[in-house]
Amino acid sequence: MSLKSYAKINLCLQLLKKREDGYHEIFSVMQAVDLHDRLTFHKPEKGITIQCDNPNVPKDENNLAYRAADLIFKERNLTAGVRIDIEKKIPVSAGLGGGSSNAAFTLKGINQLFDLKLSLQQLHSLASRLGSDVPFFLYSGQAIAKGRGEKIVPIKLYKDYWLVLICPNLMISTAWVYQNAKIDLTAEKWFINLDFCDNKVGFFESLKQFDNDLEKVVMNRYEIISQIKKTLENSGGIKPSVSGSGPTVYGLFEKKPQAEEVATKLSQGNWQVFMTRPIAFSS
Repeated sequence: MSLKSYAKINLCLQLLKKREDGYHEIFSVMQAVDLHDRLTFHKPEKGITIQCDNPNVPKDENNLAYRAADLIFKERNLTAGVRIDIEKKIPVSAGLGGGSSNAAFTLKGINQLFDLKLSLQQLHSLASRLGSDVPFFLYSGQAIAKGRGEKIVPIKLYKDYWLVLICPNLMISTAWVYQNAKIDLTAEKWFINLDFCDNKVGFFESLKQFDNDLEKVVMNRYEIISQIKKTLENSGGIKPSVSGSGPTVYGLFEKKPQAEEVATKLSQGNWQVFMTRPIAFSS
């Protein structure tokens, strides 16, 4: 059995406050994209095995898919085993949620493979224990994330556009980015109206309000991020932004040919470049 494990972008990411448990309270508009890994599940007699075509992906408990399998096996007292083959297309540690997505789709996959009949709420409970971004991937691919990211409110967003994603050869620690993020508690947080984001006019109007509070942290540390944003902007990209804690920067394009032209041109550099589009899927 195989499942596509999709990447995501943060259309906006607002830091509200730092909590007593060390996490940040956030408000984020998240969108799944068609860039994806493929997870293939097998039933060996025992044990959990991860195989991956990317040598930078850990094969042990440092892998979120491994931890997801281990968690659901222990919670359901399963004595069987599973081997998960990961065909990796999503860049590692890129702000695109690849590891979190693998964990969520591992929960979905094992639930199907062993006919566990766990509800969405039960899977969500498990996903929340694995990481802040994991629950998002259990839903429709379009959502508001609140709390530390684990509170998911599915929404409908306009998605008839294309994306060019640029990932420089950087490994940025998410923990470091959050630790260095400054929250201005005296500043009035802007209100985002998502009521009309399911149509073109409303979506692109709302997009003007969207921002990523983590962007300044990575741009101040890595000049290349600013260069990539400027490159996308000069190429006609709409609202170039950092996704999550970076380093991936994305730009929106209304027409496929324009996105193709930009992706082809920028692929000649030392960056990883992907052309993709937003998607929605069933939870």
